[in-house]
Amino acid sequence: MSISALRLAARMLARDWRAGELRVLVAALVIAIAAVTSVGFFSDRVRLALLEQANALLGADLIVIADRPLDPAFVAEAVRLGLAHATVLRFPSMAIREDRAQLSELRAVGDGFPLKGTIELAPRHLAPALPQRTIPARGTAWVDTRMVALLGVDAGTTIELGDKAFLIAGVFDREAEASVGFLSMSPRVIINALDLPETGLVQPESRVSYRLMLAGPAGAIAQFRSYARTRLVPGQRLEDVRDGRPELRSALDRAERFLGLAALVSVILAGVAVALAARRFLQRHLDACAMMRCLGAPQRQMIGLYFTQFLLLGLAASAVGCAIGAAGQQVLVEVLGALVSARLPAPSIWPAVQGMVTGVVLLLGFGLPPLIALASVPTLRVLRRDLGAPGRSSVLSWFAALFAIAALVLWEASDLKLGLMMLGGTVAMVLACAAAAWVA
Repeated sequence: MSISALRLAARMLARDWRAGELRVLVAALVIAIAAVTSVGFFSDRVRLALLEQANALLGADLIVIADRPLDPAFVAEAVRLGLAHATVLRFPSMAIREDRAQLSELRAVGDGFPLKGTIELAPRHLAPALPQRTIPARGTAWVDTRMVALLGVDAGTTIELGDKAFLIAGVFDREAEASVGFLSMSPRVIINALDLPETGLVQPESRVSYRLMLAGPAGAIAQFRSYARTRLVPGQRLEDVRDGRPELRSALDRAERFLGLAALVSVILAGVAVALAARRFLQRHLDACAMMRCLGAPQRQMIGLYFTQFLLLGLAASAVGCAIGAAGQQVLVEVLGALVSARLPAPSIWPAVQGMVTGVVLLLGFGLPPLIALASVPTLRVLRRDLGAPGRSSVLSWFAALFAIAALVLWEASDLKLGLMMLGGTVAMVLACAAAAWVA
């Protein structure tokens, strides 16, 4: 479209706004996008909070696991990306105290552990525990409450791990990086990784799990994930909260589906509001379009002018709706934030992008068929006001509206099954309402 046509579309938009022709349509679109983005911003904050809690239980954002020592290139890449990292070695070992022995899960941790979350450490059994973000001092060990009960030890006593004796310096009950599996049923012991060579426990045939724990911005984590996937060899894998904590994965999936349904309902309601406003816009512009056709305006030019007008209107109204939604989500935080027992982090920019796209798609999906109908208004309407847009436009409007809603629902759902179920329910509801209206 030429600059002159763009200026003409802008002047028409300004004229219609001053005349009050667009206020209903703008109000419907702004309210619709505000509803979508407010739910989107709140859902995004809840999702990030749940993910943050889950990562705190995992102890990291991402873990590289191997059955042999990892290539130093992995650590070098983590440093290059600015990621915090820590090494952990995990394997079964016998903990011995005098004449008693107990199979345990031994963890030799390096500096920085845990990267996410804390270890609740008590100075002795049954004493109040405090969050601990350091690692055991050289020559000391931390044991969990099960080890205290099974081996009869407590802070201040000594246990033997391989060839080295360790003084128990604390008792923990909850820790980061706790996994689910057979080995996790054993009592746990945590020592400093620098003490591990003196124990003589790691031999060439030892079944040791080498772990590189990583934490940092989501973008850097994604870059490291892409880097690592091309260099993994048999016996190595990547693990995040959805892999390492199946129970958290199911909880996150349920939460995302629930919050996604809330956003989908907002999208459908937004479509209804915009459809009603677009129909009103069509009825009020039939005379102007008939006059333009009498003056020789080609159909293609008229469609282009109104399309540009709607596009500018959609972008402006969507921006205002996103701003209102960003402010309105604070109300949802005040009302529903207490249900999430965690600090809600700031939302990402993604809900605003979704709001802008939703606004433009809704306006064009429900407004483009009326625009085509406007361009086809017979010139005879200048003399006969009873003539309107061609009847075939209503069929086109239905298909365009259905396509717009289907595209937005499937996009917002991020789940094909959930999106199709929502679409099926919506179509069934519309058919039921149509049948009820026909019977009445």
